[in-house]
Amino acid sequence: MESRSLRRSVIAINIQIYAIASKSTDWFEQSFSIYQKRLPAHINLKLTTIPLSYRNKNSPIKEAVKKEGESLLTRINCQDTLIVMDESGKTLSTKDFSDWMDQWLLNSINPILAIGGPDGFSNAVHQRANKHLSLSKMTLPHALVPVILAEQIYRAWTILDGQPYHR
Repeated sequence: MESRSLRRSVIAINIQIYAIASKSTDWFEQSFSIYQKRLPAHINLKLTTIPLSYRNKNSPIKEAVKKEGESLLTRINCQDTLIVMDESGKTLSTKDFSDWMDQWLLNSINPILAIGGPDGFSNAVHQRANKHLSLSKMTLPHALVPVILAEQIYRAWTILDGQPYHR
C-alpha cells in the first residue's frame, strides 16, 4: 500500500491567493517569494492582486466592496474551493492547517485563498465561500497577509513531510 507521504509528494496542487489590495511593495513580494520557492515543485503557490475599487469621500463604500467582490468572483469557477480570509472566520492551529493541506493533497483540491480589501468582502463573496479562515483577531497590514499565508503553507508542508522546520 502506498504511504501517505509518497502520495503527497506526487500529487500536484495549485494554491491560488487573490488579494484585493493596492500595489504591494518589493519587500512584501520578495518575502512571499522566499516561501513560494521553498515549496516542492508539485505545490504551485501563486499570488494575484486584484485592484481596489476607486474610493473617495463621496463614494459609498458598499459599492466599492461590491465591485471588488464581483471582480474576485469572476475569477472563480463553481467547482473551486474558496477560502475567505475574515476576522470572524475559523482560527486554526498550524497543525490543523496542515491537516487541511493534507486533504487538499489527498483529494486533489486546488484551494483559492481570498484576502479582502480594507472594507472586507461583499455578501456575495461570503455566500460563495466554502470556508472562512482567520489568521488573527488582530488587524494585520494587507500586504503582510500573503506573506503570512505563504509561510503557513510552507510550514504546513514541512509538517506533512516530516521536516524539522516546525518545532
